[in-house]
Amino acid sequence: MKRRLDALRALIHRPLGEWLFLALLLALGVNSLYNGLTADAFGAWEQAVRAGNGIIGAAAIGIATAIVVRRRWGLSLLWLCSLAMIFTGCAATWKLGGAPVTTVLGTAMLLAFVSALLIWYGSRRLHAAVTQQMWPALVDEHVTAVEEYVGSIAAMSGPAWTARRAPDAWSAAEITEHLVRTYAQFAGEARGKNSLRVRVAPVRRLLIRLFVKRRLLAGEIAPRARAPRELRPTGGPATPADGVVMFRAASDGCLRDLEVLAKRRPFFRLVHPYFGALPLYEIMQFSTQHIRHHRRQLPT
Repeated sequence: MKRRLDALRALIHRPLGEWLFLALLLALGVNSLYNGLTADAFGAWEQAVRAGNGIIGAAAIGIATAIVVRRRWGLSLLWLCSLAMIFTGCAATWKLGGAPVTTVLGTAMLLAFVSALLIWYGSRRLHAAVTQQMWPALVDEHVTAVEEYVGSIAAMSGPAWTARRAPDAWSAAEITEHLVRTYAQFAGEARGKNSLRVRVAPVRRLLIRLFVKRRLLAGEIAPRARAPRELRPTGGPATPADGVVMFRAASDGCLRDLEVLAKRRPFFRLVHPYFGALPLYEIMQFSTQHIRHHRRQLPT
């Protein structure tokens, strides 16, 4: 019963801008579907415009639904709706309206601007909705990963604490310092400090996001990237007990800052050095898998 009441409160207590956005999406969806279903389609271009209107209508209603039910698939519909708007508007202006090329280009630029606004604001509202939906479970999973790591390092002996599994590998002390530095970076960014610099070019970053990110966040693969200079260890805590204290303090402080950010600005994104800006729910997923990845690297 409590979950249903919380869901009802979340549905009602939305920002005014989001209510207006949902109303515009539904109006766009209904109007486009109507045009797609009732317009004459004698030739190929008429059929293409009609199909485009149908796609716009279905996608717009789907985006509104995804925001209300807090689902990530609405992000894909944002891009589909935007591309369909640009194509359909240009096709209708050029092939059906007989407008000159300059008018078609102007239409394309206008629709590209409108689409950019749609993607920007729609992404913010979807990220906010998904963050609010997933946050409690993600925090619980992260706390579990923290406790697993603390249990592993607390049981280590002094020699194992500074031992290396390979000449170029980090010791448990250095791994712990790296995790502490990572927490400090995210906590600082959550409080408004500078973010990390993205270290990959846009095209490569797009490929990484498409083919690597989801698998990494699910724990299916381990990262194989060099840590940024700001996050590299310089020696680490002197003893496992010191490591436990430092690690707990850093994790607790970072979680507090992220909790505040998730409540006040759930649409906010933090910067990952290889993936670029990520929504808060993906930052939390990354942090959990990051701890588990480095726990597997601890000397046994």
